[in-house]
Amino acid sequence: MSDDAEDRKVAHQSDVVSPMGTPVCSHCGTPIETTEWFPIITETTESESVVLHSFCDETCQDEWNQS
Repeated sequence: MSDDAEDRKVAHQSDVVSPMGTPVCSHCGTPIETTEWFPIITETTESESVVLHSFCDETCQDEWNQS
């Protein structure tokens, strides 16, 4: 988990789910197929809020971690 949770833009609900209600990748914005395993990362902000970041695959998760 990254210590810079406050530096990342916390997405609005409309940015983290598709119009169909499925999560979208925090890196590329692709809707995630939830019937299969997908990686997630949790971050805790300074205000103690927990933010979940979902990814369509490990490549997007790695690229997001490097940003």
